[in-house]
Amino acid sequence: LSLSLSLSLHSHTHTHSWNSHTQHIMTRTITMLEERTIMEQFNPCLRNFVAMGKNYEKALSTVTFAAKGYFDALVRMGELASESQGSKDLGDVLFQMAEVHRQIQVQLEEMLKSFHTELLSELEKKVELDARYLTAALKKYQMEHKSKSESLEKCQAELKKLRRKSQGSKNPSKYNDKELQYVETISSKQSELDTFIAEGYKTALSEERRRYCFLVDRQCAVAKNSSAYHGKGKDLLTQKIPVWQQACSDPNKLPERAMLLVQQMASGSSTLLSSPLHSSKGNLVISDPIPGAQPLPVPPELAPFIGGGLGHQGVSETRTLPRSSSMAAGLEKNGRSRVQAIFSHAAGDNSTLLSFTEGDIITLLVPEARDGWHYGENEKNKMRGWFPFSYTRVLPDSDNDKLKVNLHHGKSSSTGNLLERDDTSLPMPDYGLTARLLAQSLTQNRPRPYSMAGFTQVHTHTCAHAKLRS
Repeated sequence: LSLSLSLSLHSHTHTHSWNSHTQHIMTRTITMLEERTIMEQFNPCLRNFVAMGKNYEKALSTVTFAAKGYFDALVRMGELASESQGSKDLGDVLFQMAEVHRQIQVQLEEMLKSFHTELLSELEKKVELDARYLTAALKKYQMEHKSKSESLEKCQAELKKLRRKSQGSKNPSKYNDKELQYVETISSKQSELDTFIAEGYKTALSEERRRYCFLVDRQCAVAKNSSAYHGKGKDLLTQKIPVWQQACSDPNKLPERAMLLVQQMASGSSTLLSSPLHSSKGNLVISDPIPGAQPLPVPPELAPFIGGGLGHQGVSETRTLPRSSSMAAGLEKNGRSRVQAIFSHAAGDNSTLLSFTEGDIITLLVPEARDGWHYGENEKNKMRGWFPFSYTRVLPDSDNDKLKVNLHHGKSSSTGNLLERDDTSLPMPDYGLTARLLAQSLTQNRPRPYSMAGFTQVHTHTCAHAKLRS
């Protein structure tokens, strides 16, 4: 009976040991393969993905730069159109187009920023840290696995010794209890090793899944910004395109102001100057009154040019100019006017305004002030924007025939009280509402007033136009 029990234990232990050993080797191999897959396949592929992403980012940045130049040129076309009596409304449309596409471009830049910070940078950091982490984790797993395996193998070796001793003994039954203890210990250690290997395999699969989840999550963040970019573009263009198409639907239809001018020229009753396009004194520009605007007194020098032309000699000094044109006289000439700051002005957080200090020289980039605001470039720092015209004075010119207008004392509700007002709203430039009586030739030889150096500055002008017209 004792011999039969011993043989049964030996056979069971040997079979269990062989099966467990085979399973243990297979499971351990699978676990090691999973971890090595992350290190030798996933991480290299992720590095390649990041490299391709950087190439994509660089290409989009190049497109962004080209777009800035393209819409800078579109602004210039709008400026030319705004100087034409027959196409002034199309100039406004071109300004709106440039502004809408500037907003879309800003959204694209936000998407690019998200692509870089939320995807590429995050993945690049992860892949570098991951290589060190996985190396340490794999080394730890191998050490623990080796320790548990050696402990199991030691018990199996002790059992073999005991069985050899039992087989050579005259009384083998005395070893049965000890052999049973070894069998139970081996079974326990084998179970512990199997559990360890299974947990290691589960951990390896989880680590791999976590990495793919992170990649998908980062890609979702970029997709959200991409959706916002395309959504904003769709909303803006859907709203504006019908209006733009309507503006150019009939090329032969001239605006009412142009038709009135044609009729007046045909009747010979609206001659403002004997030779308006070649006058040495330049053209006087009187814009339409703004609804609700408070009129300003007309300087005696300008009185003959208001209303019926030079033939009206009975115009008194109490005639008024619209508020938007009260400071326009003296600025229209063959070349650009320059003014000098007599007060300092801070733009604050408003990117459309121009900051300057007392004494700075500013080159005017548009022909007229609007509601007391003018647009120009500070010659000291080359920044451009809108500024309160009453803060400046026109620099004297060598041409004694040029009209002189006191810009500082010509106050209106929008200029005279600027120093007392706490809130200064966004200046509203006007190309579409200013009634230019004749096409100007002033800009034929002047350099363009915008630069590709800063896209935000390039389109500051058009931003104000789009807000006015919309």
